[in-house]
Amino acid sequence: MMNKKDFHLILQSAIAGSHKDLEAILVMYEPLIVKYSYIDGKYDEDLHQYILIRIALKISKFSI
Repeated sequence: MMNKKDFHLILQSAIAGSHKDLEAILVMYEPLIVKYSYIDGKYDEDLHQYILIRIALKISKFSI
């Protein structure tokens, strides 16, 4: 289990542009991303991809 300090460092690195740490964030949040990838009870792969893309594009705008 990752502690708060480790998560903070990974998030800072992902915000700074580290692809490896962005991937780590996406993997960490994959269950939540999958949960919100359903429309009317049916899994939507396009929505899943859209969520991943939006996170990747917007993570640099996070402020911590």
